[in-house]
Parts: sequence; structure tokens; C-alpha cells
Amino acid sequence: MMTCFRCLFLCLCILLNLSVAQAQEDPRFNISINFEDGNTPSLREQVKQALPILWDRIITQQARPTMPKNIKAMTLLRSVRPQQGGSIIQFSPERIWARLEKEGIPHIRTLPVFNLRVELINAFGSSMQGSENEVLAYAHEQSAKLGIQLKANAPLLAIRIQWLDDIQVQLSARGQSRLSEFSETRNLDMGDPFIQLKRWVTQTMMRARDAYVWQNKLVMDANNASDELAALSLHLLIEQAASLPEQIALETALKADPRVQSILPNYLNYRSREYIIQLKQNDDSWIADWFAQRGMVATPNTQGWLIR
Repeated sequence: MMTCFRCLFLCLCILLNLSVAQAQEDPRFNISINFEDGNTPSLREQVKQALPILWDRIITQQARPTMPKNIKAMTLLRSVRPQQGGSIIQFSPERIWARLEKEGIPHIRTLPVFNLRVELINAFGSSMQGSENEVLAYAHEQSAKLGIQLKANAPLLAIRIQWLDDIQVQLSARGQSRLSEFSETRNLDMGDPFIQLKRWVTQTMMRARDAYVWQNKLVMDANNASDELAALSLHLLIEQAASLPEQIALETALKADPRVQSILPNYLNYRSREYIIQLKQNDDSWIADWFAQRGMVATPNTQGWLIR
């Protein structure tokens, strides 16, 4: 009888350890709290401090300011583990997801994992390797705060920033994440430009993270079916000399067309440039007329269109 009891006890311990190990697989739910001046706050106060940090990791940017104030942190707690100079607060994913779903709060259930690449190109078309490494290192430092993991074998998230002149840069993103490819022209503020570039890179990472917002299966199936019918991605190769202002004007006009979802430069130079364009509908028949109105001839090819 005693032997059976011991076996049962060991089985329960194993199951408990497995449960805890599974909960720890998602690092977003482990919040490190450091005690200032050696003063140890009450357990309730520690958990209260930790909850907003968790919200920053799993709630979409748009929904974050609207979080209810009456959620009691202690009801979401799983465990507390002491560490040197503080403690690690671990929240229960099951309780968190149930509460957020009940409140209808947009959140990210699956831990977003990206293979992040940062490319900085100066106005002369040369790579800025040292600055790329600095910005990429900063992104790795910030990733845990954003609720993101960065791994080499994950879906690619490539962020490219190219100087157009002294104050304008072109920020673009592409890859295999759920973030739609985009290209935007932005102005640099006075002061150190790399402070602003780091902020833009983290903002883009958060946009990619929020693209993983949780949806129930019925909504996801409907969205996937709609995307398959609507999405069309193709290449535009423009073989015509153009100055930088002319290139920007053409890109701006094309991006402003209501049939265009996004436009991403693949390469640019004075005599030719290639873009990856995402359309909102599965129809590109209008492209020939669009370029004809601007004095160019567009011819379809296997990848998209050749414009001269």
C-alpha cells in the first residue's frame, strides 16, 4: 500500500513539473521585478507592478491604452520565485487568455518569432555595416520588452532604411511574417539620426508583432479565404532614367492608387529600378493604362510588368 502511495505521489509530482515546464515555454509570462534600495514590496504589490509589463508584451498597441483598470492581478498569478535582488512573477497563460477573451481585448497569443535583418543604405547606395550592427543589437535588447523572440531559423523580417537625401529616408519592410510589405518615405528630425532609426525599427517590429493578433478559428478561416481571393503580388521593372524626385513622385502616385496595398523597392538606381507591388484585388489589368497616362509602355511578363 505504501509503495502504491509513493508511486502515485511521484506521478503527481511529475505531472506538476510538466505543467510548470509547459507554462514556462512562453517567456512573456515571466516578469522579473527588482527591489530598489533592498526594500521588499508585498507580494500583492509585486504582482501589481508586473501586470502592466505583461500587458505591454501581449496586448496590441491599439488596445493597450483601453485596458480595464479593474483587473485584479492576483487572480492571474501562477507562481512567484525569488531571485537575487528581486523576484520572478509568473502569470497563468490560461487565466490571462480567458480574461482577455471575455473582455474582448485584442491580444497576441502565439509568441511572435522573427529572423530580424536590418539594412542601412546611405545616399550613395553603400551599406552602413557598423551602424546596421548597432541598430540590430539595440533591437535584440528591446525584443523581450516587446514580447518578441529573435531567432535565425524563424520567418524573415527584413527592415531596410535608405537615405534619399540629408533629411529624407525610405523605410521598407518585407519577409515571411504576417506583416504586409510596405515602403514609406520619412523625414529625419534634428539631432542624432540613429536614435530615430532605432525607434522606427522597434515600431516596425511591433507592427509585425501585432499582425499576429489572436482570432478565433472561424474568423481566421474567413480571412484566409478572403486573402487568397484578393491578394496579388507582382514585380514592376521600370527601365527608364529618372531623377530622385521623379522616382519619388512616381512611387507616391502609385502608392496612392486605391487598388494598391503596398509598394516595396527591390533595387533602385538612376536608369532602372524594381519594385514588389501588392494589390488589393486579384486584377492587374489596369497597370498598362496607368503607366500609359504617364507616357510609359507597360508590358506583362512572367513575374509582373516591364515598364519602359
